[in-house]
Amino acid sequence: MLGDFKRAIQYHELALKIAKEVGDKAGEGYSYCNLGVAYDSLGDFERAIQYHERHLEIAKEEGDEAGEGKSYCNLGNAYQSRGDFERAIQYHERALKIAKEVGDKAGEGRSYGNLGNAYNSLGDFEKAIQYHERHLKIARELGDKAGEGNGYGNLGNAYQNLGDFERATQYHERSLKIAKEVGDKAGEGGSYCSLGIAYDSQGDFERAIQYHESHLKISKEAGDKAGEGKSYCNLGIAYRRLGDFERAIQYHERALKIDKEVGDKDGEGKNYCNLGNAYHSLGDFERAIQYHERHLKIAKELGDKAGEG
Repeated sequence: MLGDFKRAIQYHELALKIAKEVGDKAGEGYSYCNLGVAYDSLGDFERAIQYHERHLEIAKEEGDEAGEGKSYCNLGNAYQSRGDFERAIQYHERALKIAKEVGDKAGEGRSYGNLGNAYNSLGDFEKAIQYHERHLKIARELGDKAGEGNGYGNLGNAYQNLGDFERATQYHERSLKIAKEVGDKAGEGGSYCSLGIAYDSQGDFERAIQYHESHLKISKEAGDKAGEGKSYCNLGIAYRRLGDFERAIQYHERALKIDKEVGDKDGEGKNYCNLGNAYHSLGDFERAIQYHERHLKIAKELGDKAGEG
């Protein structure tokens, strides 16, 4: 799958070159959009943002409202992946406004889902649930099975964060079932990840590890660096809770390395915190303090009040 993204990039670069040569501005814009999506899938969020901004510029010049809305959506997703949730919300609200104006129900549903994810990441779980329920309603109306599966998964994440693990598990199992039915490997991986977190929260660490390993396998196959990093982080948490601190540290170090590579500051901060917790459990308080200080520094930079606390 990693090769597929790289081949896609070569194809989109060729399409971009041709569009420029023949003066096809719309084609040029969509090539930038496709390149942005490909780099986002590879975890290169900085480059993805640059391409989506070029697409946005052309869409505005051409009066292409649908393209403009798509750019806002893609920019929101890229900033979400980077851990800049406030900016992600701004872009998703712009995308939602345009989707409503042009009568794009699918785009409207996607925007509700994206806003739900951003509010979930900011810790406003009640608002996240409201947005995810709107997304789920539209997905069902449109017969969009992948969107429906996504909606269930996102609701599961929000209920998980509210501490309702039983309801979270039910939603994640519905999401996993649909992802398998429609052949959505990324959705399947996301469901494994979420089920792992749910079982970890309930103290079933062995089952949590099995799900996180399934997520890791799919992420590697897909060349999804961000997903791979998330899997390592979650495996580290599960092993620390099992009391295997050495193995926990190994996983958190792998996760930290990937977070730095893909520019995920939020993930980087969380892994410094996780490493601090693991070293504290080992009795290495000096090293634990060093990691917690790094976490605090990033939390302040990102305006993460929960992280600072």
